[in-house]
Amino acid sequence: MPITLPELKERLHKVLESVDPTNQEEFARKLTDFLGYSLENYEQLDPEAKEYVDRVSENFRSASQAIADKMPDGLLKRQMQRQIGIMGGAHFPAGSLIEILASPPTYSHPILIPTKTIFEKLLQNALDVLYDATRHSHEGAANFAKIGLSYWIVDELLSAFHLAQHAFVNKSYAHIRTSFEILELIELFDVQPNWAKLWVSENEKEIWSELRPVAVRKKLGEPKFDPMYAFFSELGSHGTFRGLQARGGGILKSDKNDVARIKLFVGGSPQVHNIVWTNSFCVYTTLALLIKMSRVFASYLNAEEMKEVLVMASKATAYFFIEHFVQWAKDEGLDFKPALEFLSKAPWTLDQV
Repeated sequence: MPITLPELKERLHKVLESVDPTNQEEFARKLTDFLGYSLENYEQLDPEAKEYVDRVSENFRSASQAIADKMPDGLLKRQMQRQIGIMGGAHFPAGSLIEILASPPTYSHPILIPTKTIFEKLLQNALDVLYDATRHSHEGAANFAKIGLSYWIVDELLSAFHLAQHAFVNKSYAHIRTSFEILELIELFDVQPNWAKLWVSENEKEIWSELRPVAVRKKLGEPKFDPMYAFFSELGSHGTFRGLQARGGGILKSDKNDVARIKLFVGGSPQVHNIVWTNSFCVYTTLALLIKMSRVFASYLNAEEMKEVLVMASKATAYFFIEHFVQWAKDEGLDFKPALEFLSKAPWTLDQV
């Protein structure tokens, strides 16, 4: 049940009725506690209560700050400063951060709803393939690995999608990176199944030597360096400066010292380009999974149905990228032609698979 404005005002009345108004420190502390409660439960407030909190919080914050500034350093002052920080957005209530992923995105962007629509469709196609394949009996380490890893990617994609929708961009990139790493393992175990025997063994040293990402790419005859994998690693899995830049940016503070400061986001980093990229890559990776599964498990599938599914999935993905990724690049004045050229080639093409 939402917290109504009368309920909120009643709580404020009870907080203040026992406070001596001549005791500024006690008054400010009680008021700060009340605002802390209001902000921590902001998403549970009804529209009227939210409007009330928005309207009065800045005045309350300023009054509390004026009192806190005059207080000697101590526990009460620090507690007040932390609550004032929460009111001003400079500090974070843990409860609100915990609730972020359990709630709808708090920001809007045109790519979010279309991403959900096509992601759900592509993921269902991939799950259908896996269902058809697992209705049959399988033997051997390679088959076990291919099926198990395929379902693992489903979890990675679900995580990446929800994180992308909430602008947790670094973590979304990290899950996308893992998905591509696993796709390459599935490919290796399909074309060179003997390596699966090592993968299920307990020889950790040899597993790392032979089956780490760069070694897998080498066995598949691919270049040692994969720029896309490196991109996901840099922005997602590794603690790089570029990854940190995806969490904020520089702000020039206009004061007498002309001090340059950095603004960092916590609980999501709503930079438009990363929102577009992570949501787009969730779609891209899900199509990659579908295509990989359709080939790896081809003997268990209906060929005519899969051809139709892949053509439709390919076209839907291409149109999605043109409407959202390419259009974003155009709007930013970037060279979008390479993206269009990429979409014209199999398997990411409008006309064929």
